Amino acid sequence: MPIPFCFFRFQTPDQAEWLSSAGVVQRGALAELAAQATGARLVLVAPGEAITLHRVPLPSRKRSTWARAVPYALEDQVVEDIETLHFALGSAPEDDHLPVAVINRDTLRGWLDACTAAGLVPAAIIPEPLLLPWQEGDWSVLLEERRVVARTGRWDGFASERDLLDLLLNQTTAEAGAARPQRLRVWGHPPPALAEADLELRLEDSAPEPLQVFASAYQPAAVINLLQGAYSPQAHWGRWLRPWRVAAALAGVWLLVQGFSLAYEHWSLRREQTALRAAMEQVYKEAVPGATRIVNPRVQLETRLRELRPTSASGGAFLELLHRGGQALTGFTEVTLGGFNYRDGQLDLDLEGGNPALLDQLQQKLSQQPGLQIEMRTTQREGQLQSKVTLKRTPS
Repeated sequence: MPIPFCFFRFQTPDQAEWLSSAGVVQRGALAELAAQATGARLVLVAPGEAITLHRVPLPSRKRSTWARAVPYALEDQVVEDIETLHFALGSAPEDDHLPVAVINRDTLRGWLDACTAAGLVPAAIIPEPLLLPWQEGDWSVLLEERRVVARTGRWDGFASERDLLDLLLNQTTAEAGAARPQRLRVWGHPPPALAEADLELRLEDSAPEPLQVFASAYQPAAVINLLQGAYSPQAHWGRWLRPWRVAAALAGVWLLVQGFSLAYEHWSLRREQTALRAAMEQVYKEAVPGATRIVNPRVQLETRLRELRPTSASGGAFLELLHRGGQALTGFTEVTLGGFNYRDGQLDLDLEGGNPALLDQLQQKLSQQPGLQIEMRTTQREGQLQSKVTLKRTPS
């Protein structure tokens, strides 16, 4: 007879809710859970807000190098120092990409310490977005009272405050491009904005119990277990090898050889990382003219974009002008955008290339847009035309 699973998640540091063997959700102290879950395989459902999910290009064909290479591959995509983070890998790559879940080590250790104090030993800790049902062409959304959990791919998803659902779904859908979903499967009462979205909406349950949804969709091959590496139950097997000293010595020699090989691979990865960082800095300098101090170009560019993000109705002029200017440039392949600057409701586009006739056509196309003031100045430098286009809203 297979060992039953018991799914649980924290409500407070010493309180939890869990799914009993009868399929009923119960709530209480961790010690009460320990008394009821004897003989079951415990699965801790990890809150999605504490975890980020990534898909990393396969570092190499050697599986033994993945755990060492992945942190460096994600170094520029995480805010915290990689030494403070735990990287859990998917069981197998998909389309030459490796799924990875990232969590702060102190957060994970806090969960395990709370479990140990209550006599609980989790067999797995799974990010909750990966416990939602998923199939090709569908996205799944679980709505709770104040928060939302979404699964937007086999290895993708997020959790956030419920008020941010519309924004995050729009952003994720835009990033998905041709891979955008055909249908949204929803557990809970969808907000009006979600119901009005340009997607087929399928209401699975208007009053769901999240743990029942997670348990019903659990597929070990389609999740990432955070209990890996130093947090794996097998991490303490080393003490059982002490009687095998001769074998260990031979293994040590072999590991030394492997170490030199890994050191060379590490050196190669660092060189590649340095080259990539230099390329990112160049992109940042082109996107933000005048930048002098560059520490982390990705984070700095995100900060710059957040500064430009509209905070009121009047602040939306930037995105509107950028969108309308970009639309007009579509089709003018001989004209390239060298940079842009926005200040006080005015967007300046720096263009290069083209010819006088082509630039006249571009000016006419921009002028045909209602509610838009434009000004174009063109100069010739080193045999190439350089133009500066100023866009403003027409005063109402």
